[in-house]
Amino acid sequence: MFNLFLLFSIAFNTLGLSGAAIKVDSGLISRSAGDASVANAETLKVELPDILSYPTVNQDATKPKIYAKNYILLDSDSGAILASQKPYERVPVASTTKIMTAIVVLENYSLDDVATVHQDAVTAVSNSGAIPDFYTGEKMTVRNLLWCMLMNSSNVAAYALAEHMNSKNETGPQKFLTLMNQRARDLGLKDSDFRDPAGLDGKGYSTAFDLTVITKQALKSSLFAQIVRTKQSTVYDTSGRYIHQLNNSNRLVNEWNYPGAIGVKTGYMPDTAEQPGAGHTLVAAVERNGHTLISVILNTTADTPTASAEESRRLQDWGWMSVSWQ
Repeated sequence: MFNLFLLFSIAFNTLGLSGAAIKVDSGLISRSAGDASVANAETLKVELPDILSYPTVNQDATKPKIYAKNYILLDSDSGAILASQKPYERVPVASTTKIMTAIVVLENYSLDDVATVHQDAVTAVSNSGAIPDFYTGEKMTVRNLLWCMLMNSSNVAAYALAEHMNSKNETGPQKFLTLMNQRARDLGLKDSDFRDPAGLDGKGYSTAFDLTVITKQALKSSLFAQIVRTKQSTVYDTSGRYIHQLNNSNRLVNEWNYPGAIGVKTGYMPDTAEQPGAGHTLVAAVERNGHTLISVILNTTADTPTASAEESRRLQDWGWMSVSWQ
């Protein structure tokens, strides 16, 4: 029996299965050896892990018509790219940067820590042309700042979270950016370079593909997943004096109630005289029947507030109609 068990162990290990997948139960079998029979032997019960279903694009499916410079549709479980256009091109990605910001916060901070909104954070946002949504000196927990950053796409919240990190040799934001870029390297990403925690600096870049990897990592956090699928919420500063009404900027989750939408993050950066912007962007995740498709839309052709949501919906529609899992 031991030799038989060893044989199965070697075979399954060769296939990449651990010994924990092999289970031997006592039972009763009989086998013939001439006229003799052997009873009270042991049966070998093998429990196989679930086999991953793999997506295939239907043969009659045509390439989706997506009006954006860069896009990708990826099956989350298998990592299969189902449709794409220039998915590895380095481009500005605007506020979708905040997905990586959230990862660094969740991995390095206590959610109940209290962070202070310093003047530097308000000034950085004002200088970019955006409108600050916090008062200087306002105090808020890390948890609530995450809600503001991910739902309302608050740039001040992103900077306040970065400034909350201090080190002996670097200022808070610089240390935070170092961790953002190191985390990208840890995920195997070589085409992402983050220059600020909010995505306001157009010199920073990522790719449509890299954003799918970052998003898959972020969605492993139950808090992140909860925030990005919430339509509306309300948070307060620590004094209870300042109220922040939050509305999810992702139309697939909020106004449009797209079937199965579970997040993730919008973004917008117009072109300037100095450098091209990111246009309208949206990373979206949709879950149906046990499968999740992640889409990334970067720099839509149309310059309208709903453009990235419309193209995301179009790409997701194509995926759910054109892909089957076997």
